[in-house]
Amino acid sequence: MEDFFIVGTAGHIDHGKTTLVAALTGVDTDRMKEEKERGISIDLGFAPFRLPSGKRIGIVDVPGHERFIRNMLAGAGGMDVILLIVDAREGVMPQTREHLAILSLLSVTAGIVVFTKRDLVDEEWLELVKEETARELKGTFLEESPFLAVSAKTGDGIDALKQAIEEQLKRAHPKPRDGAFRMPLDQIFSVPGIGTVVTGTVWRGSVAVGDTLSVYPAGERVRVRSVEVHGQAVERAFAGQRTAVSLTGGKLELERGMTLAIHDGYETTRLLDVRIQMLKDSERSLEHRQRVRVYAGTAEILGRVLMLGVQNLQAGEEGLAQLLLEQDAVFEARDHFVLRSYSPMHTIGGGVIIDPHPPRLHRRHSELVRERLIRKEQGSPEERVLESLFQRPLVQGIDELSATLGLGKAEIEQAIDTLRGDGLLVTKTGFLLSRAYLLDCLTHAKRTLDTYFERNKYDVFAPKSLIFQMLRERGLDTRSAEDVFQLMCEQGAFTLLGERIRSDREVPLQPFEREIYDRILDTLHTSLFSPPAIQELEAREKNRDRVVKNMMHLLEQEGKISIISPDLVLSAEALREADRLARDLTVEHGSFTMAQFRDAIGSSRKFALAILEYFDRQKRTKRTGDVRTYL
Repeated sequence: MEDFFIVGTAGHIDHGKTTLVAALTGVDTDRMKEEKERGISIDLGFAPFRLPSGKRIGIVDVPGHERFIRNMLAGAGGMDVILLIVDAREGVMPQTREHLAILSLLSVTAGIVVFTKRDLVDEEWLELVKEETARELKGTFLEESPFLAVSAKTGDGIDALKQAIEEQLKRAHPKPRDGAFRMPLDQIFSVPGIGTVVTGTVWRGSVAVGDTLSVYPAGERVRVRSVEVHGQAVERAFAGQRTAVSLTGGKLELERGMTLAIHDGYETTRLLDVRIQMLKDSERSLEHRQRVRVYAGTAEILGRVLMLGVQNLQAGEEGLAQLLLEQDAVFEARDHFVLRSYSPMHTIGGGVIIDPHPPRLHRRHSELVRERLIRKEQGSPEERVLESLFQRPLVQGIDELSATLGLGKAEIEQAIDTLRGDGLLVTKTGFLLSRAYLLDCLTHAKRTLDTYFERNKYDVFAPKSLIFQMLRERGLDTRSAEDVFQLMCEQGAFTLLGERIRSDREVPLQPFEREIYDRILDTLHTSLFSPPAIQELEAREKNRDRVVKNMMHLLEQEGKISIISPDLVLSAEALREADRLARDLTVEHGSFTMAQFRDAIGSSRKFALAILEYFDRQKRTKRTGDVRTYL
């Protein structure tokens, strides 16, 4: 299957980037009136490019002026091979260095150093410029890259450059074609008769005519009307291709920095776990809680750096941190980003996202946090899947996990098969769950129930809502909490009766409590349908009415008695017998009166009425006028 790539330019202003792209492709990427008038690139430019082999790729031309570094960053994220442009007359300049630093932070690994305006210098000068450039590039990803001198004016060296680009593409890593579709937007415009058109480089997956997608961070649903690659209509575009998509639906005003992606395949975030790398020549340190500008994909987002383990990072240092963003965005693990100071704006560093959805702000000096982050960053696919499912246990599908971890679907499916085979994963329709997370939930549930029963000594039931609250506090939504609760019940953790959890605990009673407990039970067994009133039972125990209430509560929880009304209590045997008699009366007569029921139980009208009203509330009987029917 064919892979697709993007070649990008980088370098100082007026070093000939746009002119070189025109020589390679025949396309002038300066399309704005102001760019034509001023003779400089202000925004991103794009052009299709056919290699000597016939393969078609895309070229992104970025502005070189320091004032337009934001636009440069918007185009740099999708590049696979870099053409670092150096004017043969001037050599390396300030923006050459900053662009090179940015590309290093974005983990670009393949490139060519191109010396433009070859026709304007002699051979001796060109060699001096090459030597100076080689010194500047020492220790960078371009240190061993080819140096080529060209002239866009005469065409000298252009064919050799095309061949060199094809060779460098063999070193580039293609963008993943499986997994959830994602395309950061870099241009939005309206075409008469077509409507809204967005462009970008597809970072993952593919997009086809008729697909239902979402525009993030708003999550607004849109439908794909048409797809173009290099100006030609196609049914489907793939990762690595420069793509234009016309959209229908949605009322949101689109802008650069948004992301077009699979519908419901991504969650927005404002908190990221990251590793930060400071530039070696940064003149500023990066402090804990410092406000910064974060550049990722095509977006610029303000945020604060929350250092982990240290108070600051100096030039050349690296460390773990969290980024607390000021607006929602979508990211994947292993996305790269660049950091610039808030004001004045200078590039100070960058890094890689370890987890786009950490569950909470971390304890800054926790060794356990550090170990988990390193495991997520450097671990095998199995370790990363397991760690992710421990922190974010419920996943609706492989696409969501792919987006969270930045792994391909095939890698994740293989990891899940391995983990399931090792007994480390619990799978249920609709989600995945690590066994360690389930065991951790069980531990927390036991602790929650123990605390409840310590505070409610005479209870043998606990409300189900207690466990739900605990699961919600761990970050689960209502549906997810229900799923985990059901798994816990299947594991034998609880005996559920309606909305209550039955405990197997033996309630410890003092000797005097046990005596009152037994006396109440004996009295109700003996009296059957003519029991003493609750107030009388309390009075018999002489100033121990609180103990009587506690024992009656315990007996009711154990199912040995039932409190029928504020002053009537029956033994379980009496209630079962009353239930049988009401059922028999209905079988024999079709319905029955209160007097018939009173005679059947051999008690007073007062007790008979209280029992029947209890049955009515329990939906055991239905009253129609003066008669009742057992249901």
